[in-house]
Amino acid sequence: MPTIAKLENGLQILVEELPHTHSVSMGYFTKVGACNEPLKVSGISHFIEHMCFKGTEAFPSAKSISDAVEGVGGIMNAATGYESTVYWAKVADIHFSRALNVLTELVRRPLFEQREIEKERKVIIEEIRGTQDSPSDWVHNLLQESLWGADQPFGRDIAGDIETVSSIKRNDLLAFWQQHYGIGNTVVSVAGNIKAEDAIAAISASLEGYRSVSPPPVPPTKQAIQGPRVHLVSKETEQGNFCLGFPSLSFNDPDRRALQVLDTILGGGMSSRLFQELREERGLAYNLGSYHLEVADAGMWVVYGSVELDALYESISASMEQIALLYDKGVTEEELQLVKEQVKGGILLSLEDTWSVASRNGSHMLRYGEVVPVERVVAEIEAVTQEDVLRVARRVLKPGSVHLAVIGPYEQSELEKAIA
Repeated sequence: MPTIAKLENGLQILVEELPHTHSVSMGYFTKVGACNEPLKVSGISHFIEHMCFKGTEAFPSAKSISDAVEGVGGIMNAATGYESTVYWAKVADIHFSRALNVLTELVRRPLFEQREIEKERKVIIEEIRGTQDSPSDWVHNLLQESLWGADQPFGRDIAGDIETVSSIKRNDLLAFWQQHYGIGNTVVSVAGNIKAEDAIAAISASLEGYRSVSPPPVPPTKQAIQGPRVHLVSKETEQGNFCLGFPSLSFNDPDRRALQVLDTILGGGMSSRLFQELREERGLAYNLGSYHLEVADAGMWVVYGSVELDALYESISASMEQIALLYDKGVTEEELQLVKEQVKGGILLSLEDTWSVASRNGSHMLRYGEVVPVERVVAEIEAVTQEDVLRVARRVLKPGSVHLAVIGPYEQSELEKAIA
C-alpha cells in the first residue's frame, strides 16, 4: 500500500516504494473529463490535454517537452476519460526530478499559443475522422450514442465532434483549464524505486503556489434510452462490425465484482463462452470480446465483434443466445471457480509494472477517495457466488434493454429481427 500525504492546501500525494525496481513512474490525476463538458464545448478536456504538450514556460515547444523525457530513455503520455485526465511519465529512478519538472510544467504552465491551438485543432479533427474511417472503432461510439443520447456527455465521444472542436476558442480552453486544474482537484501518484519522504518533499515544492479550484458539480447521467434499439450506419465495408450493449452498473455499485466475473465468463478471453462459441465452434470472428465501462452514476456492458459480411446475423444471434443462456440459467460452480482464478490472476499480474501501480493508486484515490487494497479486491472476487452472477445477469442483461450498433451493408428491419 502507498504512503498517502494530504497537505494543508488539500493536495493529495501517494507514493508506493518499490525498491526492487529500477524505475519511477508518476502521474498527475486531475478530476476532469468529458462528463464535465457542456455540449457546445464537447471535447475540450481532450483538447486541453493535447495543448499541454504543445509548449510550456520552461519547455516552449513540443519537441523540447518530448526530448526532456524521451532523451533519457523515459516514456511520457496522457489520457482523457469521462471523469479524469492523467499526465504520466516513467523514467529510470535517477531521472525522477526531471520527470517531475516536466509533468508539473504540463499541468501548471501550458502556453496555449494561438498558432499551436490552430495546428492541434486540425490534428484532433483528423483523429476524429480516423475513428470514423475505422468501422471497428466507430461502432463503439455509435453504441454509446444509442444507449445514452448525444445530448449528455456519456453518450458522446470523449474527443468531441468536428463541429464542437472547430468552434472551441482559446478563451474557452483557458477558462476551462483554470476552472478545473489545481489543488483540490488533483492527485499525484508515484511508484518505484524512491523514498516516500523524498518524493513528497519534491512534489510539495514543485506545486507550491498551485492555485486552488472548486469546479462546478458534474451533472448526473440521465437514464439510458429504452431498448431494444438498432443504430445502423449502412455503408459498404469489408467486414460487418457490431456492438451489443446494455445499460449496466456504476463503479460504486455493490454488484460490480459480480459483474466483473460475469463479463469474464461471457467475453473475457479465449476461454469465455462467446469466444468458444463464435470463434472456436463456428469460426465466425477473429476480433471478438466484451467489456464494461463505468462512471460514478452509470455504466454499460458491451459485446463487440468484426466478422465476414455474411456472418453478421449469425454472430449477433449466437451472441444473443449466449447472453440469454446466462440470463436464464446462470453459471455452474466449476465454471465460476475457474473464472474467479482468471480474474484474480489478471488483477495480480497487472501490478508488475511501476506505472501500473501508480496508475491504480491514483485512479482509485480520485474515484473512491481511497486506494482499495488488492487483498480486499481478491476477497470480494472470491466471495462472488452463483446466485450473485445470476442476479447481476438479470439486472443487466434484460432482453428489452439491448441496443445494437452496426456498420456495414445491412437492412435496419433485419437487424431489428436479430435482437427481437
